[in-house]
Order: sequence, then structure tokens, then C-alpha cells
Amino acid sequence: MAKPTLSNWYGIRDLTDCIIDSEKSIAEVAQALDMSPGTITNWLKGKGQPSVGDVREIITQFGGADEERILHVQKVVRTKKADQTGLEFDPRFNMILLEKGERHYNYTFVWEPDTLPGPFQTDAFHFKVLQPLDGTTDERAKFGRKVKERRATGLRGRTDPFKSQIVLGEPALLWLRELEAGDRGDQLELLREWNALANFELRVMARPHTLRGHFVLFLPAGNPAAGPAFVFTEIRDRTSCIEEAERVKLYHGPIEPNWRRATPLEEYLDAKRDRLA
Repeated sequence: MAKPTLSNWYGIRDLTDCIIDSEKSIAEVAQALDMSPGTITNWLKGKGQPSVGDVREIITQFGGADEERILHVQKVVRTKKADQTGLEFDPRFNMILLEKGERHYNYTFVWEPDTLPGPFQTDAFHFKVLQPLDGTTDERAKFGRKVKERRATGLRGRTDPFKSQIVLGEPALLWLRELEAGDRGDQLELLREWNALANFELRVMARPHTLRGHFVLFLPAGNPAAGPAFVFTEIRDRTSCIEEAERVKLYHGPIEPNWRRATPLEEYLDAKRDRLA
């Protein structure tokens, strides 16, 4: 069977995750919803689909009644039923796809030219540096921080084999100058902590390169729980999730030669220790 589109994969995957995380069996879910186990199984295989009402029932009973989660899976159902495309152009949905990709894809490549990746930021970096610059309210800043913490927890909690390569542009580390000495030390220590984890490797790009922009590449790399390969990109006024194979190749192609040009994190920090202290 052909891989589903990215949005359709998300709809199936999120309902599957909802049931898995609840630690309920298909039979228990079917009984609670007054349906046959075969119906639930078919939905999770992409054979047919639940109604928007079924989605609400499943996530309400087994996914913590998360209203945002309900609405986005319902959007997938409506879009598929109407044979429409373009759901990935919803900015919030793109961020949810980013988080879902971090949970299920076996290879990711992150290029952050001018800031630190969200899951790798400390509270001080988020609240003392970014919030004043972004001009966000305390409520919005707290929501953003919660999302970053949830992503970090999800990445750390993976027990399956996967690989994540992260390249920071040298300007990203200039942000450390905006922090007080203690906070700067905490942020550096957190970067080192991520780099020491078995599935992660951080490097710094201090040389000319051809990566351009900001993007995260997701490849299934043999994980049957993953969807199609895709790229998350972000600019000032919009985000995008790209799944067309030829466009994904344009991002994938430059990775290897540029990765070789980047400096391993510890090597870079050792060479710049006086400036970053």
C-alpha cells in the first residue's frame, strides 16, 4: 500500500498514539466506543476513517480531552473526505507535525542558522532573551515554553534507535552573550548534555556553507510508524511542511558535504571557551 499523505498519516498516527499512550487494548477501546474491534483496527490501518464525532470520542476518552488535538485530527478527516489538500499550510498544524516527526522518524537533520533549537533552550534563554525580543505576553510565552519542554521530553523518552544530527550556525551561539554568566553556563551545559546523548550529535557551522534558510529534514529510515519523508521550514511570517519527493531531495542533497564542514560541538566550544565563558 502506498504511503499516505503527510496529513493523512498524522490523522492515523495520532489516533494510534492516543490509544497506545492510554495503554488500552483495541478491544477495550472498541468496547468503550460501542464498536467492533475490527472497525478500530481498520481505521488505524487507513482503511476507512472515523467520523469527526468518533474522533472526539476517542481523544476525549483516551487522549485527555485535548481540544486542540481533537480539532486537528477532525481537520484531517474533513480534508480527506472532501478530497482537498493544503492542510499543512496551517501554521499550528505544521508545528504539530514537527513534534510528531520527532517522535516517529528514525533520522532527522536540523539546521538552525541563527538561534538555538527549541528543545535545547533553557528557561532563561526562552524567558529572559526571546520573550522580550518577541514581545509576547506572559501567557503566550508560557505556552511556547510548555511546547518546547514537551518536545524535549518526547525526544529524551524515545527508546527506539534513531539518529538526529543538529548543525548550529555560529551566529546562534552569539545569543549566549545576552545571558548573565550563570545562565550562560546553564545553557552551554544543556547543549553539552544533549550532545552527549547516544542519538544526538551537535556541530557548529563556522565556515561558508550551502545549507541556506532554516529547516528540519525527517526521513522514515525504516520506521514503519513514520509517514512520508518531509521537511519543516520556517521564515518570519509562515511555516511549511514539504513532502513532495523532488523538493525534499533539494534539502537532503547538501547535508552530507556541509555536515563534514561543521565543527563538532565540544571541539568548537573548547576553541572558543574564552569568548563563551
